[in-house]
Amino acid sequence: MIYRIAVAALLLAGGYGARAQDTVTAVAPKKHWLGKFHPDSIINGKLSIIPVPVITSSPETGLRGGVVLQYFLNTGSGKDSTRKTRDSYSYLEALYSTRRQTVFESYTQMFTPGEKYFFRHRMGYVNNNERIWGFGNKTMSAADFEKVTYTRLYLQTSFTRQIKNKLFAGLNLNVSKTYDVVGTIKDSNLLAGQPGENGYLVIGLGPTIIWDKRDHPLNTRSGWYGELAATHYMQSVGSDFSYTEYLGDIRKYFPLRDSSVLAFQGYALLTGGTVPWREKARMGNSMIMRGYFSGRFRDNQYAAAQAEYRKPVHRWVTLAVFAAAGQVQHTVGNFNISDTKFAGGIGMRVLANKSKRIYLRFDYAVSSDKTSGFYFKVGEAF
Repeated sequence: MIYRIAVAALLLAGGYGARAQDTVTAVAPKKHWLGKFHPDSIINGKLSIIPVPVITSSPETGLRGGVVLQYFLNTGSGKDSTRKTRDSYSYLEALYSTRRQTVFESYTQMFTPGEKYFFRHRMGYVNNNERIWGFGNKTMSAADFEKVTYTRLYLQTSFTRQIKNKLFAGLNLNVSKTYDVVGTIKDSNLLAGQPGENGYLVIGLGPTIIWDKRDHPLNTRSGWYGELAATHYMQSVGSDFSYTEYLGDIRKYFPLRDSSVLAFQGYALLTGGTVPWREKARMGNSMIMRGYFSGRFRDNQYAAAQAEYRKPVHRWVTLAVFAAAGQVQHTVGNFNISDTKFAGGIGMRVLANKSKRIYLRFDYAVSSDKTSGFYFKVGEAF
């Protein structure tokens, strides 16, 4: 409770700071949207700067703490009232976990005025250790994992233009370098023979289509979201392996009469070619298939679906119940109902910043394999 109050105070302070800035005499508006980043525009504009001390929890990381510097802005103006521009945001974080995992990451999601363009960019450095039980939908027992440590540098960028009615199309670029791979071998070396077992570099480029009809990207109450992408990793551009990755992500949100929300998501990551071990799809994380340790099951193909019901019970508290089903397979033809894994749980959302619709999320989930996980994060799962 003390932590919630402290974080909420910081977040609310950031929101208050933004409101206070609105009372300052406005400078002449810039003709170009990049003028929003001029120092005078930042001081007098609708930009919130929120430094947040963060503590999160998940089965993969244990407790993880650090500092996140968040920026919220809106590039729109009064002139685009007929084409409302949703909020953009960016963050820079430095985190360290009780399992000796280090993360430095920056992320930006930006809409230009009238949402003519939609830009996303993520890059970071990770010194990580994770558990491996093998590959496929049937792996080693829960206690027979092997620990693998590695360092990873990554860059993920997509740049899209709005065609019409919130439909965006463009290109995405993914670059990932994994090195200093060291495995703790037990009875067998589970990484032996896997592509990239000693490290690798992959570079991929491909088209992406995003149809974003959500009312708010951070805490959606109505609308829907769809994303389709195909990324080709090619040795001709410097990648160590050649393969293609297909992503599908569909979400739908139904607002109910009592201000509650019923949300659905379908997700698939399908690959073809020689896929390095770290790039294979992994089932389980804090977003979907909660209750499964990330990577408990991993392979070239992954499909999952989930539903979540969110009901406000107080002006700053929302309760949630969720359920999910999914599986991994080596080929698409191997998918079958009997291999489906199930997970579900309950959660609580605590409002931290009303104007930005930022919630702290507490989830507890269990799986059909009798595993469980507690998740403490900022923002909704989807």
